[in-house]
Amino acid sequence: VVSTQSTGTLRQIILNLKELGVETVCGQTVTELIDLLGLPDFLDGIVATARGFVCNALSLQARSDVLQGEGYFDTLMEIFQKLLQRGQETVCSETVSELIDLLGLPDGVEHIVAKARGWICSI
Repeated sequence: VVSTQSTGTLRQIILNLKELGVETVCGQTVTELIDLLGLPDFLDGIVATARGFVCNALSLQARSDVLQGEGYFDTLMEIFQKLLQRGQETVCSETVSELIDLLGLPDGVEHIVAKARGWICSI
């Protein structure tokens, strides 16, 4: 179960990594990023998750802009935040269909909810 503190830490690390820039973040190892950010080694799992989020999300954004329009990434982030508020235990114990119902989302967002759920359950 992810605590509120580690969720906040993850958000902060993602923001810090975004400030460093995609080329820097995606071209560095997790160990190098920990050193660059001046973080303790025990945060390697959270830094790895954040790095994956930044690198995957940005490549996903580039693909989605072409495939589905620019609103896709914003929708993904909004759903990610709503799922985070529900808590990891709830999100990871429900199916994608159940999460869509829980959030009152329309049909056709299965892949977006699945991606956001995957991020949360891998933290």
